[in-house]
Amino acid sequence: MATKIINEIDSYDSKYHNQIGIIFTLFFISIFFIFKNINNNDVVPFVATFNYVEGINYNTEVQIAGIKIGEIAKIMISSDDVIISGYIDKNYNIPEDSIIKIKSIGMFGKKVLSIEPGFGDYFDKSNQQYVFKQTQDSYSVDMFLRYLNELNE
Repeated sequence: MATKIINEIDSYDSKYHNQIGIIFTLFFISIFFIFKNINNNDVVPFVATFNYVEGINYNTEVQIAGIKIGEIAKIMISSDDVIISGYIDKNYNIPEDSIIKIKSIGMFGKKVLSIEPGFGDYFDKSNQQYVFKQTQDSYSVDMFLRYLNELNE
């Protein structure tokens, strides 16, 4: 039975095999992009600028009141500061005067971006991007000890 199947496959021209392979590859690429776009339709990108971002990495959580609402996608270093961009779930309304800060979970725990909601109007989601104007940098125990050491000198 197996030899019969192999003989039938070998009877086709190699050009036919190449066409099937190309069609199969294009099918999988199109499925990949369809699922990628479906998942990104329910998020809104954000941008925030910080001076010091110790402990922040790609895929770090963005939280509001301790609940994960997004994550960091990109960290860029400019000449003056660090620009963090990521995604926030579209289901959450965030006031424009909100403060986004780098917060530690516990004394030596992992860092997260935490949003403290303000009282102003909500960000306009049709702009397709949240821009946080108020940020607060991360403070670590190590940084605090260095500061105390400088005071003693």
